Order: sequence, then structure tokens, then C-alpha cells
Amino acid sequence: MLKRDYLVKQFEEFGKVMAVLLGLKRDSKFSEFSDLINESVKKYTATEINYVESIDDGNLTTTLTQEKKLNDEQLKILADLLFEKGNYYSATNHQEQASANCYKKAFLLYLFLKEHATMNYSLDMHYKLELLEKMGF
Repeated sequence: MLKRDYLVKQFEEFGKVMAVLLGLKRDSKFSEFSDLINESVKKYTATEINYVESIDDGNLTTTLTQEKKLNDEQLKILADLLFEKGNYYSATNHQEQASANCYKKAFLLYLFLKEHATMNYSLDMHYKLELLEKMGF
């Protein structure tokens, strides 16, 4: 019960972070947008976004689940933040390779969660997976 309450609180808090991110993106405050993504990855997963971006796609889920010991909820949060980081790269200086890297990693994490997770499959994840599939990932 205590763990469930903690997870609910964590998701509620993360929902607020996502709302702030959307506002920053809408207002084209991309420096603050990127900073908040970086801070959020540290806070919710105890890892660095640059490290996650550097992991080979073939080892991504193994590294994050076995070495970093991230649970399903943390993987979902990380996938959402990688998706937003991909949006950041797309919106700034047309960094297509970096954007594609983040989108691919988000896609792989969403697929992993869809197939292996103990958490409920959300509409948010469904729509993001559909969008990423249409983008060619």
C-alpha cells in the first residue's frame, strides 16, 4: 500500500512536470525546456539524459533494467522525457540525428513496456507509439 501511494504521488508530480514542459515548448523557451528535461531525468531515474542517449539501441532495455535497475514506472517516465527531448532537438537547429536517436529510444522503451510491463497500458503510450511508428521507428 505504501509503495502504491508513493507511485501515485510520483506520477501526479510528474504530470505537473509534463504540463510545465508543454508550456515551455508552447512559449518556445527551449533552453528552459531542455534544462527541465535534464533535471527530471535525474530526479525520476537517478541517471543522466546524455548517458541514456549514448546507450546502444540493442542494449537499451537491458542496461536500464539490469544495470540501472529502473522499474516500469521509471522507464515510462524516461520514455516520455526522451520523446520530449526528441521534440526539443527537432525544434532547435534541426538536429535530426539527435532527434531520431531520442525518438528511437522512446519507441523502444514504449514497446518494451507494452510487451513486458506490469503497469497498465495507457492511451498516452498508445498514441505516442502510433506516432513514432508513422515516423518510421
